[in-house]
This record gives sequence, C-alpha cells and structure tokens, in this order.
Amino acid sequence: MDAMQIGLLTGNRTIDLEHQELFAALNAARAICLNSQSSLASCANCDAARHQHCEQTLVDVLGRVLGFVLDHFKTEESIMRDSLLLMIDRELCQVHMEDHAGISAMVERMVRELDSTQTVSLVRELDQLLMRWIAQHIATHDVALVNWIEREDSVLRSGI
Repeated sequence: MDAMQIGLLTGNRTIDLEHQELFAALNAARAICLNSQSSLASCANCDAARHQHCEQTLVDVLGRVLGFVLDHFKTEESIMRDSLLLMIDRELCQVHMEDHAGISAMVERMVRELDSTQTVSLVRELDQLLMRWIAQHIATHDVALVNWIEREDSVLRSGI
C-alpha cells in the first residue's frame, strides 16, 4: 500500500477493501499503453499487436471498473439507508449519490464510446476520472459516511 492509499483509508474495513480494487484499476489503466503518459495523441505509431493488446486491456479494465462502480456504489448506498443517514441528512446523501451517478455515467460513456483509434486518449480520461474519484470522492463523501457509521451510537458501528 503506498502513501496515497494510506492517506485515503476511511477506517471502514468493507469500504477500504473495496477501494483497493479501485487502486488496482488505476494501476492497470496506467500500465495499458506505453504512450498514455507521453505526449502522443493516438495509437498511430504503434504496431498492430501492441495496439490490439492495449485495446483489449482497456476493455478489460473498463469492464472491471464498471462492475466495481455498480457494486461499490450499491454497498455505500445500502450503508446510507441501513445507518439511517439517508433519513437524518438526506441532502448529504443526495450529493454523495449524485457523485456516484456522475462517475457511473462517465464510465458507461467510456464503454459505449470505445474506439480503437482513441485508446491513448481513453486511457488518459480513465486515469483522470479515477484520480478525481480517489482525490475527491473518497476524501469527502466516503470519509463522511464512515464518520457517521462509526459514531458512538451507530447501529452499524464496526459491523460493516
């Protein structure tokens, strides 16, 4: 676990374990294309075998991320309901769930718009999305959710 991952631990075992999958997806996305971190705008200079490898790996990573997104957000939203946070602070939960919907929509759009000539730009876009998610969503929304369920009088305290 690197310093960034340690700094984003929420303290909730279930949520933190699921976030490990997100970090793995970020690492996999960054490893897809040798050109993704360079200034190249396309796959034009890659040979066919390399291009096919990058494209297939991107499809696999996007599939993993989409599956993760759907499962993880379902888990968090169940926690919001089960912990009664949704009843106590509906506005906080709405903002959190709207962020879930926005992230989901972006991943779904990437899957729909897969274009073999745009692998490099899709890898960059996926990297930016995952970094935003890590830097903003976990640090604000998920930490607030865990603080709620770990309070002294919580029915879910240390149970999730």
